[in-house]
Formats: sequence, C-alpha cells, structure tokens
Amino acid sequence: MIRFAQVSDQDAVIALWKRCFPGDDDFRDWFFAQVYDPAVTLLDEEQGELCAMVQMLPYQLRDARGVRPVTYIYGACTAPEYRRQHRMDRLLQHSFELDRQKGSVASILIPQEEWLFGFYDQFGYQTAFYLDTAVMHREDVPVSDGIRRMTAADIPAMRELYEAAPGVRLLRSDTDWKRQLELFERLGAGVYGLEADGSLKSYAFVWQDGAEQLWAQECCGADTHMLAQGILRDCACQRIRMTSSKPVHKLGCIRYHDDTRVEPGYFNLLFN
Repeated sequence: MIRFAQVSDQDAVIALWKRCFPGDDDFRDWFFAQVYDPAVTLLDEEQGELCAMVQMLPYQLRDARGVRPVTYIYGACTAPEYRRQHRMDRLLQHSFELDRQKGSVASILIPQEEWLFGFYDQFGYQTAFYLDTAVMHREDVPVSDGIRRMTAADIPAMRELYEAAPGVRLLRSDTDWKRQLELFERLGAGVYGLEADGSLKSYAFVWQDGAEQLWAQECCGADTHMLAQGILRDCACQRIRMTSSKPVHKLGCIRYHDDTRVEPGYFNLLFN
C-alpha cells in the first residue's frame, strides 16, 4: 500500500533511513529535527512493514516559463529485502500523479551514484543540473579584511547573488536559507562572505572535507579567489575544493510533467 506517513511512522522511517544511508548520524538527527515532515513522506508498506519511501519536498524552480512549483525527491530508498520488486518504480509513478494533482510542474532529484542517472532515465528524468569544481591552495598573499562569517541578516544579499545568475535555478525560501546557515554553522565549517564597497561580492557554504581540506559546496559571486584565500586563512587550512554552478559535471535530473524544454541549470546545497 502506498500512502503518506503519519507522525506514528517516524521511528520506522528513521530505521529505514539508517539501513539505507548508514553513517552521518549528526546530519540525520538534524534533518529529522529540522526538516522532516510526514505529510510529504511517501511510503510503500506491506502488511504493516515499511518497504520503501521518498521525501516529496516542495520547492520553486525558475525556468524559461517563469517561477513554478516543483517537487524535490529526496531520501529515496528501498529496504534491501524488498529491492528488485519495482517498489521505487511505483512510488515515483505515484508521486508524479500527486504532482499533477497539486500543480507541481516537475520532479527533480540528485542521483546518489553515477549509474543511477541511467536508472532514472526510464521514468522520464533528463540530466539538467550541473556544477564545476576546482581546488585552490593557500597562498602567501594579502587577504581582504572584508571576509567574514555570514548570518541570517545576510540572507537578502546572498539571495540576490544567487538569483542574479542566469538560467534555470532552484530557488530557496527564507526558511531554506536559514536552515542551510544553521546546518553549516552546526555541522560544517561555516558560511563565509566577501564584502567590498559596502556590498556582498561572494559567499560560500563550507564543509570540513577530510583532515586537511575544506569544501566550499556552493561558491557564488565575484572574486572567489580572494574569498577562498580568506576562508583558508580563517580555518587555518591549506587546501579548499570550490564548487560553482558552471555547467561542466552533471549533478541532477528533472522530469517535467508538461512539454517544457529541458535546459541546463543549477541546484545544489539541498542539505548535505
């Protein structure tokens, strides 16, 4: 039976999550405390046992036809003993029908592994979201005094930089931005910005990526080299991996429920 979760299902949902996504306990605890909503958690169960699930998280997407609602499929997983029974197929098809009923124009997702791009092809998903990465090393150069940690008060300026980039882009609400700031302050290396002449020029959400490297999961704006050097100095680290929205490496897929033409775009930084 396919149905949305109820409050009483949370223990079973967390148990399946732990089986399918082992490790990263701190993030899991944060997600279920701050984001999890049973009303958008679609379950497949048999005789009272949870077999598979997906999170149908609501977002807004800016594309050639304007700003429209879409569903982000997150945490899609099937218990090992119920795999190869087409349970995820049925959950996804059911989610598409629910999307159409509520006016969501597309379903988007980030495949966890490379081979899954081919798996999702069969459901009508097409690769549409991309990113690029570059590694920078700490240099013996003067660093701007305008580099500092971002706070909730900086969200309007960060949003302006993020939405100024052209093309298809997943938008974030105030709540989304606040959650990401909280996540990176609590579990990451923080959120940094570069200011000059009284305005924000760039920002980055930063993880500790192993013992000796940082990862700026989303670097947006101008003069990112100076931003990177400031982050490395502040964190006393020698190397940082910078992720940007340049369309180089494939990241995610979209399945439009109408005849919208798929164009390259960007969405990232949805939790971890």
